[in-house]
Amino acid sequence: MTVEDLKTELEKIISDLSVSGFGSIDSAIMEKLNKLAAEAGELNLNEGKHLINNLSGAMKAIQEGKSKAESGSVRLTALDFYFQKISDSGIIEDV
Repeated sequence: MTVEDLKTELEKIISDLSVSGFGSIDSAIMEKLNKLAAEAGELNLNEGKHLINNLSGAMKAIQEGKSKAESGSVRLTALDFYFQKISDSGIIEDV
């Protein structure tokens, strides 16, 4: 998987979550996020991997009633911003 492929997959998830919200989280999305986090790690996108894992953790907490949708929205925004910046600058981080 390339950085662009990863970005495209995340854009789909971000779009879906932005429309549907965090009220009903599909387990397939959680599974896909976990796979994408692993892919980000393989691409040396350590901050991206961290942000994907944060979103996944927030979604799990929301499902369990331990967190609110606002927490997921903040993490979703951070992830979206991160991948937009990578695409705009063409820079791949190595943290």
